[in-house]
Amino acid sequence: MAEKEEVGRRERKKLMLRDALISAAYELFAEKGFDETRVEDITEKVDVSTRTFFRYFACKEDVVLDYQAAEHEDFMAALNRRPLDEPALTAVHHAAVEIVRYCENGSYGFDADRFMTLQELLRSHPMVRAKNLQNGVDRRESIVQLIAQRMGTDPNDDIRPNVLAWVLDYAHIAAHDLWKKKKPSSVPYSDVLDEIFTVIEQGLNFPAQLPT
Repeated sequence: MAEKEEVGRRERKKLMLRDALISAAYELFAEKGFDETRVEDITEKVDVSTRTFFRYFACKEDVVLDYQAAEHEDFMAALNRRPLDEPALTAVHHAAVEIVRYCENGSYGFDADRFMTLQELLRSHPMVRAKNLQNGVDRRESIVQLIAQRMGTDPNDDIRPNVLAWVLDYAHIAAHDLWKKKKPSSVPYSDVLDEIFTVIEQGLNFPAQLPT
């Protein structure tokens, strides 16, 4: 029993140190910028060695992308919870907005400011963006499979589940771009994402203006 408690204590300490490294990194990203923040800056802020940092993360980019595995699992769970008779795009819409609102409200250790720092790095920093795209291949495939299951179709023969998975990516990219053009402090990113999905659901084949 005592041995189990000791193992549990060590695991909690590891998680606390990991969270401390992530928090320190995001504070420095906001203060100095991603490129100007060195691994040594992060470890100095937490008062640990660089060797300790590399036990948890292979590089700075991994700190930024750390939350994604948990977010992806939660998105898949949210999509699974949607009513079985709900159209596929509507289900993706509501699951995506639900998870973003979780992030904005503190899930995964994020607050709204840190979440938007993350979104900015995902969309604008070349190395973070490249690693995110690389990591996204398997996640997208699992989304395609789940959408296909909901639709009762085979994604190898039916392109629609793949199209919907790419629509999810597009909606996030568009939401970030449009959110930046608004007054960010006046509207949550999740509301912009919700609005974009609503427009997509209503149909994109907008009528042309007839000549007068």
